[in-house]
Amino acid sequence: MTRSAGYALIETLVAAAIVVAVAAGVAHVAVLTGAAVQASGIQGRALFLAVQKIEQLQSLVWTFDADLQPVSDERTSLAVDPPAPGGRGLQASGPVIGPAADGYVDYLDRDGRWLATGSQPPAGTAFVRRWSVTPLAAPGSDALLLQVVVVATGLRGPSATLDPRPNDPGVTWLATARVRR
Repeated sequence: MTRSAGYALIETLVAAAIVVAVAAGVAHVAVLTGAAVQASGIQGRALFLAVQKIEQLQSLVWTFDADLQPVSDERTSLAVDPPAPGGRGLQASGPVIGPAADGYVDYLDRDGRWLATGSQPPAGTAFVRRWSVTPLAAPGSDALLLQVVVVATGLRGPSATLDPRPNDPGVTWLATARVRR
């Protein structure tokens, strides 16, 4: 064995070690990127579900009749799919979105399909969607604050059903005002 043959073997081993180290680093980055893409997809779905509920709330009757008397939908249940009679419509729910309030919460699977309503999420719940309807200013006001929060249970773990806060991971929060016309 010549001296140069020994150097070639050492150079090959060093090059192989460098390739293995770089491949391990790239694999780590690929795993982190995959997790970030998955979390972004979940947040995107949560945003879609929040917008969907805001649109349902805005579609309920909140107007004046021909005699300029206020008319409000206070009977449609948006906690079921499809919306049905027997609910709370645009009745005031309280000033904040807290624990699952009857008539102001629904549970959805990972594809955004409705599963149930009530105080406890059923098996398979991926998103907890809550909303509130709050009159602005004095009672009888002609303006409402509509808020929707969607909690992605997979991003929050077991605390998903606890009180969400706007900047918590896995929480999407939307709010809008509606004026009676």
